[in-house]
Formats: sequence, C-alpha cells, structure tokens
Amino acid sequence: MKEKLKTILLFILVGSSLMMTQQLWMKLPKGITGILPSQASSYTSYNISDMIAPNKYLITFGQNLKTMLYDANKYGMWNYSRIAISSALSSRSIRTEELKNDYKPEQSGERMVTFYFPERMSTYILTKAWDVDNPNSIMDTIPNIEKISIGLGSGNPFFVFSGEGKNLKVTDSAIDFTNVVNEILRIEGLKEYDYYYSLSEVFETTQDDIFIPYEIKQFLPIVYVSNDVSEMTNPEKNQLAERFLGKNIDYIRQIVESNGSTIYIYDNKVLKFNQNGTIEYFHSLEESISERNLYLSLVTASEFISTKALSAKGMYLARTEEISSEGNLGYRFTFRYRIRGIPVLLGNKEVQEYVQIEAFNNQVRSYKQLFRTETEISISNLIDRRRILTSFDVIDRNYQFLENKYLEYSGQARIEYGDDLTQMVLSSIEDITISFFDPNLKDREERLIGVWQIRAHGKVYAFNAYTGSLVYER
Repeated sequence: MKEKLKTILLFILVGSSLMMTQQLWMKLPKGITGILPSQASSYTSYNISDMIAPNKYLITFGQNLKTMLYDANKYGMWNYSRIAISSALSSRSIRTEELKNDYKPEQSGERMVTFYFPERMSTYILTKAWDVDNPNSIMDTIPNIEKISIGLGSGNPFFVFSGEGKNLKVTDSAIDFTNVVNEILRIEGLKEYDYYYSLSEVFETTQDDIFIPYEIKQFLPIVYVSNDVSEMTNPEKNQLAERFLGKNIDYIRQIVESNGSTIYIYDNKVLKFNQNGTIEYFHSLEESISERNLYLSLVTASEFISTKALSAKGMYLARTEEISSEGNLGYRFTFRYRIRGIPVLLGNKEVQEYVQIEAFNNQVRSYKQLFRTETEISISNLIDRRRILTSFDVIDRNYQFLENKYLEYSGQARIEYGDDLTQMVLSSIEDITISFFDPNLKDREERLIGVWQIRAHGKVYAFNAYTGSLVYER
C-alpha cells in the first residue's frame, strides 16, 4: 500500500513538473479570449496621461558623457521627472527667462536629461493630462512643446521647455529634484548604457543635437508578433461586435462579403473585420460640431480606446491632425506601439498605421486598428546575441544612398554643391532612432527586425541593424 501511494505521489510530482516546465519555456499567445473581456471592469484603462510619453531621452552624466535611452519605463527617470515638470507648470513662484532661439540643451557638458516627444505636444494638453488645474505662464509662452530638459549640474536645477523655435528656462527653488538626481546617479552606476556622440563630433557637420554611438554593447530582444483578428472565430467576432456596437448580437445585422470580410451593422454604426487583419468602426455624427475642442476630443478618444479597443498596451500618441467632414470640425489621432520600450515601424503600405481614430469633440466618427500581439518564445532565445551595427556604421555604409536621395530631393546636380555636398547630406538628417520593423507579412509568429530608423528630407528610411541594408522607405 505504501509503495502504491509513493507511486501515485511520484506521478503527481512529475506531472506538475512537466506543467511548470511548459509554462517556463513557452509563453503561449494570449488568444482571443484574453483580449475580449466580458465585463466592463476588465477593460484596460487608458487615460490621456498614458498617451503621452517621450520617444527617447538623452542623459548627460557630466564631462560630456552622454547616452540615449528609449524605454521610458525601464527606469524611474520619466515618472520622477514628470512629477517635477507638473510642479513647474503649476507653480506661482517660478522665474522664467527666454533663451536664444539657437540654444540647444544637448550641448551642455553638465548633468542634464532631455526628453523628446514623438510630435509637438500641446502644453495645454500636458497640463490637463497631469491634472494641473491652474497652469501658469509657461503654457502661454510655449504653447507647443517638442522637448523638455532638466539641468542638474552646478547651481540651481532648472527646466528648459523647447518648441517651435523657442526655449524657455524655468527655475523654482521650491521644486524637489532629489528623485531625478538619484535616478541619474543610479543609471550611471549600473553602467548598462552605450556612449553617444553628436553628429557634429563624428562627421564634422552642423548637427549637434542628433546623437549616435560609436559602438553598441547592448543587445536587442527577439520579438515575434501575431495578428489574432485574422483568425477570429464567428462567436469571437460576434462578441467584439456587441462590444463596439453596444447591442446584443440578435439585433445586429451581419453581412459576409465575397472576399471573406465580415460587416456588422446596427442603426448608424458599422464594424468591419477585414481580411488584412484590421478592424474598422464607423459611426455617423449625430450632431453638428462647428467648433473643435482638442482636449474634449482626446478625452473621447481615450475613453473609446479604454472600452472598445482590443488592447492599449504600448500605444502612444504619434500624430494629431485637424480634420473636417461635411462642415464638422474634429481631429484625427494616430497611435503607434512600443514593444519592450522600443518603437515599432509598420511596413505595410496598405495599412499605414496601427491605430487611427477620428474624434469630433464628444463623438467618435471612425476607428481603425491593426492588432498585433507579442508572442514570446523559448526563454533561451529571448536575446539576439548578434552585435548590432551602430548608427555610425549604418550611415557610413549607406552614405551613397543618402547622397542620391538628397540630390533627388533638392533637384540639383552633384557638381553644384562641390565640396559642401557631404556636409549638406549629413545635415539633412533630422532624427536617428533604434526601432523594430514589422513587415506585417504573416499572421502568426512574425519576427520583428531590429532597424536604425533615419528621418531625412521628409522621408523615413529603415536600415537593418545587423546588416545595414535598406528594408523600408516611406
């Protein structure tokens, strides 16, 4: 009897071990049931403050030692800094000084952190998002912000709010910078960063506010994504239709097109599942909107995303456009994704962006989403051990390509520039950032490609971070 009991216990232990091993080595996709909550309490909250985060940030440790970080959530730097910035926007004891238009905080040799936003951000929206009830003069002086710097070197700490060619220095001895300073010291002590140098230092150009590394010690994670929408079953589509249209499926009209797309209609609301893996929602406006309100439209968009969208994880506001429809005034908001803190560039020409929503004050007219979820594989392969090329190497290997593109853009012949051509080409670079590239060619387990994304003369070029070859141009 004892031997039989031992055998049973051993069988249970072995079975439990196998189950735990499977969970350890393979994280399966969440599946449709994990992204279609049946109760409102399980929806993902997505506030305006969640939309706003820097695309990257530059840290100067002093003595001209700099690094660039992309994941605002990796350290507490952004959270601590945001608290200090909110205090500056509401304080009544600030002192301000307008700096020269050509002032660049990146040139500082002392301790400083500069946060770059993916687009010009309305200062008014920042104050609303961060619950600043009574903003001060900063909002009027710098109505749109492109970057915010915090100087922490010798003397009193200060802010620099920069946007549209203006730079406003703000000081206030009452603001506590302790957590920001300690976080910089912690990051410096960890030694987990790569050193960055301005483009002007490397190539002798005028670009002293764009930074690249000579060498990269960090590795990129291996990331696979899948499109669950394209494999939804009919019951799952019905459930999502009820969620978007706000009505029981028995009252919703359903149409299946010859190409396999499915359309759900109720009253003046329409939801469509496209074969390319996107979902589209349309709701004709029920009242005229003669005056647009950016804040109200953003609130409407965030509430819609919280209660309707498949997922808001990693989503950030990338572009805001004023639009009109039959005399009604509103906004089109474009959202992109970050995975592991790294921005993702979508390579499908048919589907330009991951999420676009049109909001007219308190009404959502349309919504379109390409839903790509991350699928992790064996933990032994989470990091690609290949060394990635530096952006210096990528520029060097592709200089002739960039030169040809510049000449094509300028419409002038090479001979007209003479010896100045190289400097003109390199000075035309507006931004360089590490990214993931999503080819969007497979519905299941498509691996993202690490790329250096270079923006120049109105275009975006993505170069493979391991080979330097061009993989995308838009």
